[in-house]
Amino acid sequence: MSDKEYLMDTLDTLKCLSVNMTYAMNEASCDKIYKEYLSMFKEINKETKEVFDLAYRLGYYTLESEDEKNIKSAIKTLSQELESSSEEDKK
Repeated sequence: MSDKEYLMDTLDTLKCLSVNMTYAMNEASCDKIYKEYLSMFKEINKETKEVFDLAYRLGYYTLESEDEKNIKSAIKTLSQELESSSEEDKK
């Protein structure tokens, strides 16, 4: 495996851990366990951000600029879908 594959695999694992810690916190049976999970969750998210930042600095993630016309079009489309969904829920 290449360095990029190792790094991206690590990032994916951390993201999955973060999601699963959310479930664990929601299902914690007492405050003591919840607080322990919360502490772990915060550390996992901190590490996830650091790994993402490293991947970004190494060029494994890039940001692309988008023109204002396309952004407005996407907002309009999403707004229409949301409105349509809300109308269906009322039925």
